[in-house]
Amino acid sequence: MNLINKLGTCILLIASLALSAQDADSSKSQTRTFQLSFATPLGTNGLNSWDITNKFSINILTGYAGGLNGTEFTSLVSVLKSDMRGAQFSGLGHLVLGEIKGAQFSGLFNIGLKSAHAWQFAGFINLVTKETKGLQCGGFTNIVTDSLSGVQISGFGNVATRRAKGFQASGFGNYAKGGKVTQMSGFTNITIGNNTGLQITGFGNINTGEMKGVQIAGATNINAGHLKGMQISGLFNFARKFNGVQIAPFNYVDSLERGVPIGVLSFVRNGYIGVEFAATETMYGVFSFKTGVKKFYNILSVGAAYRDNMIVWGWGYGLGGMIPLAEKWDLSIEGLCYQMNEGEWFTNRLNLLNKLQVAASWKLTRGVTLVGGLSWNVTVSDITDEYGDPVTPHIAPWEVYDQTNGNINIKMYPGITAGIRL
Repeated sequence: MNLINKLGTCILLIASLALSAQDADSSKSQTRTFQLSFATPLGTNGLNSWDITNKFSINILTGYAGGLNGTEFTSLVSVLKSDMRGAQFSGLGHLVLGEIKGAQFSGLFNIGLKSAHAWQFAGFINLVTKETKGLQCGGFTNIVTDSLSGVQISGFGNVATRRAKGFQASGFGNYAKGGKVTQMSGFTNITIGNNTGLQITGFGNINTGEMKGVQIAGATNINAGHLKGMQISGLFNFARKFNGVQIAPFNYVDSLERGVPIGVLSFVRNGYIGVEFAATETMYGVFSFKTGVKKFYNILSVGAAYRDNMIVWGWGYGLGGMIPLAEKWDLSIEGLCYQMNEGEWFTNRLNLLNKLQVAASWKLTRGVTLVGGLSWNVTVSDITDEYGDPVTPHIAPWEVYDQTNGNINIKMYPGITAGIRL
């Protein structure tokens, strides 16, 4: 009870001092060097608190002042009616209705309803509704509903609803309406409109405008406008209009200006698409589908032959590139690997045909090209079947090298290819 009585006496004393100070200073300047309050208006500024700018302010619980031009300490929540210039420290948060210039440190939130040129640190959220320059560090999120020039770092997400210039890093996602911003996140980055910068994320990046920079993602990159730069992902890259390099298992470009997609399967609408029918020394009929660009394309191929009283057929995948020689002449260099099947629909053992072929192509007419060249072939076969019984590979029509190491037989031989490309 003694403590309560003493606390009540202090409150009454502060209130009486505030009232007397209000009467004595009513005609003086609205800027004061020091104020102490328990909870406004129980303080040295009394009922005039919201009209006074303080240079040094202490709020035991909460405070409401006209402004700050110095330093303020608050246990719970501080509210400023006008501008803050200096530094604020609070256990819960700050609300500033005017401009912010300086630094804010709070356990929960910092909110500014006008522009901020400041460093803001909050346990949960930093929110500014006007132009922001500086640094925002929030345990959960940072939000600027206007343009941003600076850095946002948060545990969950960052948002800049207008143009951003700087850096965003978050545990989940970042959003900015274009500008010159670099984004790093655990799940996704989104820029709406034009952007110059870098996007790095664990899952996916999205840009809807013209982007100059690099997108790196664990799963997918999407550019729905115009990208000049590079896309690298663990699964899929998409670009509407592209100038640069794509690296992913699967790539798609609607309109390629210049550059190359590199992956397992790439499709470029205005790129290279070839359908080829050919005959080789090993498979007398081969169908191949080629897609990508002439500098680097993917090959899906299937072929068959009848040899040693059985059907020998294979399906394979390869990579290739084409070098222009003259107006109607090109030179292609391709590497392919086929899984060969002998006398059955699927041979359940190692039975590979590896082929490196160099072929010249001559454009006969529009849409029809003749192809012919040489190849070097290497077969790698397990000479025991799935039951451990010995088998004899029948892939090679001849060989210049034949060696068996353990259960693996390797043959090498030269070959030819000739066909037509549509």
